[in-house]
Amino acid sequence: MTTSPISFSPAQPAPSMRSWLWRQLWVMGLAICGLLSGGLALATPPERFVLGADADPSAYGSRWTVLGYTEAFRRLGIPLQINHYPLARRTALGDTGEIDGDAGRIYEYGAAHPNLVRVEEAFTEHSFALYSALPESRLRGLEDLRSSNLTVEFRRGIFFCENTLKRWVPAERLSDISSEEQGLSKLLAGRTDLYCELEYPVRTVLNSPPFKGETRIRPVLNLGTIKTYPYLHRKHADLAPRLAAVLKQMKAEGLIEAYRLQVEKELGWTR
Repeated sequence: MTTSPISFSPAQPAPSMRSWLWRQLWVMGLAICGLLSGGLALATPPERFVLGADADPSAYGSRWTVLGYTEAFRRLGIPLQINHYPLARRTALGDTGEIDGDAGRIYEYGAAHPNLVRVEEAFTEHSFALYSALPESRLRGLEDLRSSNLTVEFRRGIFFCENTLKRWVPAERLSDISSEEQGLSKLLAGRTDLYCELEYPVRTVLNSPPFKGETRIRPVLNLGTIKTYPYLHRKHADLAPRLAAVLKQMKAEGLIEAYRLQVEKELGWTR
């Protein structure tokens, strides 16, 4: 039995050549897959950051917050969603991490909320004052309250006012109410003499239709200022210094203040 030597046509590579070609195609395929997967990973946008803010999105503070943080997160390259909640609900969601951050709390807030990280640059600061509708009301300092017969009120939950006033005003002349509208209405009705409040809620009410044009209410004693800071859930702790740097830069540019004036103009505030 005779055998013929195996021959290959020019169009059909030898087995060793075919193996080499398959190996080259396999390596090239892996390289292409790697490039594609790497490109897809780079193209994946960062996750949306959910920030909790005050309950009423149309209010002065909320509108200012939205403008400021929208620009800050744009600069960080992070998509932002701002949700508005009542204060207690916002607190609970922040503690559990169901929202990623809180737009504004006082410096000491973090001590009672270990799951949160404070951003070490305040978004803004707020002024407190005693307000009155009495034309003759004059106070040189808080110590004057102790010897006076003036009745004083504060809004529940405003601990700065509560803690400050309890040191100087006897319990029988100190009371609390549930809203700033109620507090200012009682001043105008002569049912109380002094009302302790943040400046911006008072200005919000005095620029609203029921109170607009009312000139009797005025601050009679400034009590100081308090700063509010953004807080992040601890899973975003690495973002805190970056956000602080952006807020600091925006303040240096005058942008935070410009947003405040923009909101006041949009709301038609006159005082």
